[in-house]
Amino acid sequence: MTPSLLAELFPNASSALVADALDALDLRSQCLEPQIMPLAPSHRLLGTAFCLRAEPARRTRPAAPYQGLLRAMDQVSEGEVVVFATGRSDAAGVWGELITTACRTRRVAGALTDGLVRDTATLAGGPFPVFSRGSVPYDSKGRLDVVAYAEPVTLGGVLISPGDVLVGDLDGVAVVPAGSVRRVAELVAGKRHAEDAFRAAVAESGSMAEAFERYGVL
Repeated sequence: MTPSLLAELFPNASSALVADALDALDLRSQCLEPQIMPLAPSHRLLGTAFCLRAEPARRTRPAAPYQGLLRAMDQVSEGEVVVFATGRSDAAGVWGELITTACRTRRVAGALTDGLVRDTATLAGGPFPVFSRGSVPYDSKGRLDVVAYAEPVTLGGVLISPGDVLVGDLDGVAVVPAGSVRRVAELVAGKRHAEDAFRAAVAESGSMAEAFERYGVL
């Protein structure tokens, strides 16, 4: 799915609206654990998942470090979100300024990890959206190695497959399975319209109960 089509399907969509649409399809466990948050309030995610997985490194002083990471990052495409599964590792910062610079050149849509990042002040002050569980100064070299990419991963309690759509903001991150993207987009548009009508009705009458009875949203 192209970035332009995704933007057309989900214009200014919030993770909350997307979560409500997923609920309507009985997909009720598609939001990541609440500890995974953006580094800055302005960071918002919208893109398709490019998945990679890291494990504890076998060698603390590898002769050729970062090889799995470099191979994986050469495959990421415009509009994708790098989904960096670490098994909730605290061992190292798996994301930083240099990898962000490379991703911006490739027009990558953002980064998401259940691990930690570093260069946090620089990342938080930039436009590239990064979501993580926290930060630590340690480098990943000799601590975590990328062992697989372009395959499903479990991150934040949710199974994420390549091509799934990620929508993230200050509320968290919602994961839309690739096969449900268009239906979820339709439901998001309908819910947004109903919420606009609810606001107008409350402004007119002052009654939440009446507005809810008419439009069924809250």
